[in-house]
Amino acid sequence: MLLFVLSSAGSLFIALNKGLPEATTILTFTKSLLIIIPFHAFLIVVLYNNTTREKLLQVLIISLSLLLAINLVGYFALGLANETHSLEGRLNFPFLGGFYSGASLLAIINLLLLYYLKRHWTDPIRFASLSAYFLFNLGLFFLINSRLTILVYVLVMSLYLLGIARMRGIYLLSLFTIPMLLGSALPIYKILQLPGLSSMMQRVDIEDVTTFNGRAFLWQDAMNWLLDDRQGWIWGNGYKGHYFLGLIDDVAKMWNEKDVFHMHLHSTSMEILVSQGIVFFIIFCIILYGIYQYFKQMSKDGRSEGAFFPVVIFFLFILQIDTFLYLDALGFVIFSFMVAIIAIPKLEKMRMATRNAHKENLMVHEFKPTEADWV
Repeated sequence: MLLFVLSSAGSLFIALNKGLPEATTILTFTKSLLIIIPFHAFLIVVLYNNTTREKLLQVLIISLSLLLAINLVGYFALGLANETHSLEGRLNFPFLGGFYSGASLLAIINLLLLYYLKRHWTDPIRFASLSAYFLFNLGLFFLINSRLTILVYVLVMSLYLLGIARMRGIYLLSLFTIPMLLGSALPIYKILQLPGLSSMMQRVDIEDVTTFNGRAFLWQDAMNWLLDDRQGWIWGNGYKGHYFLGLIDDVAKMWNEKDVFHMHLHSTSMEILVSQGIVFFIIFCIILYGIYQYFKQMSKDGRSEGAFFPVVIFFLFILQIDTFLYLDALGFVIFSFMVAIIAIPKLEKMRMATRNAHKENLMVHEFKPTEADWV
């Protein structure tokens, strides 16, 4: 819990340390609260449902489904759209951060549904309704047409269904997602050229695919900074640190983009490294590893909380290629929920250990042997 609070308050520390203007400091403080508050709110939710832990899975699925329904009503019934990602022919949800948040929302719902599909496969009515919901989400998924999110989703589904996700090394492997993507861009393009995939993906252009819609240039700039420059790499360079460093000016000129401040690195890990520094990136990785280990064990034990494990695997890879988990984004809110889940059992264990120790101490003090007992 302490690590989580420290990681969440990192931006505020940097703002105060750099002596930024009062308005900026207030904004940073407000944003820090937005990051910290969900975790503490979810602690109450987890404590309330602590005796029936399976309800936590239901709470998350119902909440995300309601969020999906609100966005579908906004888009199809009210004609609303996200102006940032409003492109003809592509579905975008008006109340989310963009294409990628919408695609990730659908991916997470489907990954959670795997638990219920497996559990109710002998119940024809429930299995059919759950399958219909699953396929409906897949249809929306391809209407959004976020290729990288689709690739990550297919990868995670394959790892999970084949049992590879539980093998050692997956966590470390995910940390090298960007270098692996940059080194395998051409094979990925060849795969996307296959008849079935090319018709679904719609946008299979060699330059577009091999640069991952230009993300490769941003990632390369960030990697060059990490390997050669490393200015402010310990405590970070503050929110939008790449802007103050002029890190992606070359990409802005390439895209003829004047508002460089609004550009980002399309990678949560890179954003944390540049903006919050290696210290807070390590803290974040420690928390993420704790979540990974906990839900991996729950999955092995066949517990209901094991249903969250494929979502954690999805987080491991999407963390590298999108900002879905950065700051107050939707992914970070779900991430906070998972941290709260693993925090409560530890609190319960500590309380039970203290209670048992207290009982043993009382027993020692209450037992006063008489002279006859000694004899």
